[in-house]
Amino acid sequence: MRLLPPVTLTVAAVVSVSALLVGSCGGGAPSSSTPPNTVPVATPSAPPIASVGDPFNDASCSLGKGDDGAVCTRTNEKLLNVYEEALDNLIATKPAVFDLNDEYAPGTKAYRVLDKEAYMNGIVAYVRARGQCAERDPDDGQQETIRVKSENDFSENYDTLLASGHMRRGGGAYRESCLPSNFPVERAQDAPPIGSGCGRPYPPPVSRFNCKVHIKGPEYYTLDSTPIVGHDAAYCAAIGYTDGRSLCPVRPEGAPDRKACEDWRVGNAKDTGRPGPTWRRDGHFCTGPESGCQNHPDNQYSVWAFTAMAGGVYTVTAENGADCTVPPF
Repeated sequence: MRLLPPVTLTVAAVVSVSALLVGSCGGGAPSSSTPPNTVPVATPSAPPIASVGDPFNDASCSLGKGDDGAVCTRTNEKLLNVYEEALDNLIATKPAVFDLNDEYAPGTKAYRVLDKEAYMNGIVAYVRARGQCAERDPDDGQQETIRVKSENDFSENYDTLLASGHMRRGGGAYRESCLPSNFPVERAQDAPPIGSGCGRPYPPPVSRFNCKVHIKGPEYYTLDSTPIVGHDAAYCAAIGYTDGRSLCPVRPEGAPDRKACEDWRVGNAKDTGRPGPTWRRDGHFCTGPESGCQNHPDNQYSVWAFTAMAGGVYTVTAENGADCTVPPF
């Protein structure tokens, strides 16, 4: 394990202890003898922060590559002090990143973040400057997760922002530990865009859809579609389908990144430009009652087929050409 020299405790280090009480949902307002708007002084031994380089890939990490197959679970954090030191350093050296008059709770030093990019990249730069490794999680749709490691046997993920826009401090920032470390890894050419929200394992291309009449109403029927990937039994097993199937949805029902992965693999509809497939009736776009069909206002994967113009052939298509035709109804 690679150890770093101890850091001299200052006001910045001391106040971070009180911030440990700020959890995922905020928690109470711990007491503190430090006036709420006092800015901590910089840690004397803190290294200078150079340019961050690529914040989403720590190619300069000297501790070794990460493992695509790392198992990540919530256990006990070991690098919380490193994360907290980075926050204290940012407050002291780049106060303009924060509104120092807007603290989540008195004494917590969890200030509202005014410049998210400077905040996130500053954390990464500080950890790297200390000789450890850090990067932003490229698969996080909110782009608020930091990966940190001090050796290659494990790494830890930290959620840096509260829903209110304030810094997330203390144990509530810790999300999970990965064994072995899960970064840095080479990002495949066929990988989702950074910030898409679709995580590993990345789904293969869509090969077809399942499509059907989902709801029958007096004025229109709601047609629904589900993109299917395959033939890839290994992928289907990796996301939880243990029945040996080689065709499966991009994620199981209820998976938090299902929509993000579907949107990435399906692409955008040609008529609406929204993430999701293109619907057509008899080869024409669904533009409203006059066309016999209308895209669902909240879900591009569904369409309304108006009963006043019964009949017609309804087809749903991904950007790569994978499609499905709804059976006659």
